[in-house]
Amino acid sequence: MKKILIALLAVVAFLPLSGRAQNSESLNIAADQEASMNKLDVLMGRAQKRLSYIMTNLGELVDGNDANNSFDKFKENLDDLQSIRDDIKDRVEKVRDLQGRRIAAWTKEVSGMTDKDMRKITNDQIDQAKADFDAMDKKLREVGGDANDLTALLLDLKKYFASSFSPDSIKTGTPMIEKARASGQEMVKDVDALRDTMYKQKKVVKGTSSS
Repeated sequence: MKKILIALLAVVAFLPLSGRAQNSESLNIAADQEASMNKLDVLMGRAQKRLSYIMTNLGELVDGNDANNSFDKFKENLDDLQSIRDDIKDRVEKVRDLQGRRIAAWTKEVSGMTDKDMRKITNDQIDQAKADFDAMDKKLREVGGDANDLTALLLDLKKYFASSFSPDSIKTGTPMIEKARASGQEMVKDVDALRDTMYKQKKVVKGTSSS
């Protein structure tokens, strides 16, 4: 029994908190990655809020509620959304870069382990870390693609009303406005789901996941 307990304690000692088999290099990178993901989450929250404003502006435009002012606000919020999206793209690339560096450092550390069983356990942790991140990254790319389509539609609306802004043009453009509003509402939901996935991934990176 004593030998079994000693063996179990040895295994537990190498299970994550942030991959206990990792040394300070990979742990430091993991801390940077977690911080970068926190910044990405904040940016996504700002994008959601700006998109919600845009949906309100478009609704007011269709309802004829101070149309000129509503269109001006729409343009301002769209400009802000584009700027935030640029920041999001940069931050996503930063997170991806840190993921690659973290896994590379962790893999190098594992290669120096002399215990075969411990090396196997830690390699399994690395494989799971890769799979978890790849699943999140796939969602990031899917939402990013949908965001590109939505932004293109909003920019088309901006161009359309810039060239012709009148009660008649608003009436003619209403189907496109409603399409944009519906897409925007779906986008807000999709980003909510993505942020939830990111929260779980941050816990894995930090080493506090219960999985």
